[in-house]
Amino acid sequence: MARIRTVKPEFWTSEQVMECSALARLLFIGIWNFCDDAGNHPLSPKTLKALVFPGDDITATQVADLLAELESNALLSVYCHASKLYLHVNGWHHQKIDKPTIKYPTFVRSEAEPSPSDPQPIVEGSSSDGGVLTPGVDGEGKGESTHTTRGPFAMTLEWAPDADLLHAYSTRSGLPVSVFTPDAISGFVLHHEAKGLAQTEKQWVAALVGWVKRDNAKAARVVPLRARQVNGPDFDSREWADNLDGAL
Repeated sequence: MARIRTVKPEFWTSEQVMECSALARLLFIGIWNFCDDAGNHPLSPKTLKALVFPGDDITATQVADLLAELESNALLSVYCHASKLYLHVNGWHHQKIDKPTIKYPTFVRSEAEPSPSDPQPIVEGSSSDGGVLTPGVDGEGKGESTHTTRGPFAMTLEWAPDADLLHAYSTRSGLPVSVFTPDAISGFVLHHEAKGLAQTEKQWVAALVGWVKRDNAKAARVVPLRARQVNGPDFDSREWADNLDGAL
């Protein structure tokens, strides 16, 4: 059931929050009301749309994009338990709860993520210290491979996305894994390799999914050109010869 939560004044001037769109901020606060008392909730855009935007003309796909926006700014973490995805509100320890009721699987922070004791955007106006995206793999965030929990690294031409992370992020975005072809991945790699930006494996996979999703959306909007209409005579037509035969 929904709970009363606290929004502190410092929330609005947090750099992480200010990086988000107004609608994403509203969704973020709305999620707090429906999380369990540990700050966790199933990652279901359709359910969250019904809970937070019941009377608004907003689709579940738009909510999924807003969740990705919040996650990319380290306001939410995503983790997996029993093959089901959940989200965790970062900085939840600032909510004061007397008798917590835990409904969903526990979120376990990986070593690559900021500690709960670090300043968090819910109450502090500081930026993230490189906060990372978080789908843990297997169990309650445990059992992740070294590949997915290592620190930030620069893109290289040899990079290939972690299969488990790619499946989790693509499923959440409504994309089949089959669209992540070698050509699609290589285009992403070539674009980012020269930039020297350092991100975690989870951030790179999330960025790849967003890249491919945008490419697919652009391709769907392409309208084929119609044949040019010619108002003058058709010089390729043989109709004049037929008319001539009839006149002889």
